[in-house]
Amino acid sequence: MYSFVIRSARRRRRLKLALSNLSLYCVAHAVVDAACAALVLSHLYSGRTETAYFAFLILIYNALAFAGQPLIGFFSDKYKLSYEVAIAGCVATTVSVFLYVFPMLSVVLAGIGNAMFHVGGGVTSLNLYRGKASAPGIFVAPGAFGLMIGTLIGRSGSFSVASFAFLLLCCGAGILFIKQPHIDYSTTSELSFEPYHIIMLLLLGSISIRSFIGIAVNFTWKSDVSLLVCLTLAIVLGKALGGILGDKLGWRKVTVAGLILSAPLVAAGNYPLAGILGMFLFNLTMPVTLTAVANLLPGYPGFAFGMTTLALVTGVFIMYLPFTIILASKVIAMGIILISAFMLNKALTLYFNDSLEEKIKKIDINI
Repeated sequence: MYSFVIRSARRRRRLKLALSNLSLYCVAHAVVDAACAALVLSHLYSGRTETAYFAFLILIYNALAFAGQPLIGFFSDKYKLSYEVAIAGCVATTVSVFLYVFPMLSVVLAGIGNAMFHVGGGVTSLNLYRGKASAPGIFVAPGAFGLMIGTLIGRSGSFSVASFAFLLLCCGAGILFIKQPHIDYSTTSELSFEPYHIIMLLLLGSISIRSFIGIAVNFTWKSDVSLLVCLTLAIVLGKALGGILGDKLGWRKVTVAGLILSAPLVAAGNYPLAGILGMFLFNLTMPVTLTAVANLLPGYPGFAFGMTTLALVTGVFIMYLPFTIILASKVIAMGIILISAFMLNKALTLYFNDSLEEKIKKIDINI
């Protein structure tokens, strides 16, 4: 009886810690992404930059915000600075907002700040319930909503320095004072993966394909703001529920089935309902692939998070190749999604073994 009471109290403390951290980091994620999107787009829609120069700024921003995360994550892990990195990300983004009249400088700072915040927040989410995909999915999900809000603000020309600076500083202060979970930097793990490199390549490859499809497939009806909001909410819910459903029902069942079912819906994306439902199913994979990569790299949660964003930006950069206009066809996109489903199924088949799922359930967290 006594041990049951102790376990119940521990579960309540863990739940309270998880809810407080996820609530704060989710809001901060939306704010950081909204600020960066509004800042970058304001350079074009305010008339301060030419279209060609703006395209160059976008390239710089993506390189820093996404491709820069593995490097930031590596040093964050090495010196155990995940909280400090998240706070520094909020501060750097705040400074970029104040310097928005200087396009290059502001974009560089925004990219660095965005990368730092994502690494810090990603490490926290991965350590709330180690080995599980629910918390990382919930953390990542609001980013899509923030990007939508920031995009609409940037295009409208109503970018507000004071409002974004205030919100960003509040987020940084919240991270500074909230109780944080214990971060596991131990490089030993109860989990073992025999074909390590093959699993990693398949996981990162499926992430890159998902990123490419997300950019290549264009739904013309997104110009309708109400439909854009519905699409964004579908993406947010897909990422959030992907981890929860995956942990409850099984990673392979949820993610592979989600990708297969999403393929014909994305191909029929000229119909808003089909496109919205397709993108919901398509995004169920995100938290599972992220958590799987992190489990493959014990002791390096920041670097693992960064590797997944590097795979994302690889998919974005593929769009600059001359032949990708052919791949943007919705029918071909359906085939590519099915290839991604095959890769993910193969990766997770190799990832799991007879005892692995039971070992994951036994992994605990120190509070």
